[in-house]
Amino acid sequence: SLARCMVRAGMTVLEVGIPYMDTRYQAAELALLTKTCKEMGKPLPRIVEKPDNYMQVQRIKEMKPDLAITGMAHANPLEARGINTKWSVEFTFQQIHGFTNVRDLFELVTRPLRRNKSLPEEWQTFVKDGAPAKKLEA
Repeated sequence: SLARCMVRAGMTVLEVGIPYMDTRYQAAELALLTKTCKEMGKPLPRIVEKPDNYMQVQRIKEMKPDLAITGMAHANPLEARGINTKWSVEFTFQQIHGFTNVRDLFELVTRPLRRNKSLPEEWQTFVKDGAPAKKLEA
């Protein structure tokens, strides 16, 4: 439902990672997401069940989204590459039931975009494009 809300607000959601999908319980939400994407003229996001961490980070780096809502483990490597992130765990504690707190929800989503836009240009990325990965020696 978070993806559907973001699409309804005008965002393009590229991918949704979910640990487990039981379509018996999530079929109605998937149908609403499909309907919302059609109504808003947005592409249907890729739904990835049990996402492989390495491949997910690689896809994010290739897609270069404006914002990645991701786990804490992915946030620092993505931020270092100039991709804005928001920790997904913060949505667990966000009161997003109904329309009452929708302003707070969008404040939460847009905060990293506004924060990083206010930083000096040289702070936008900490990893140079094409920089080789450093091998750790044991």
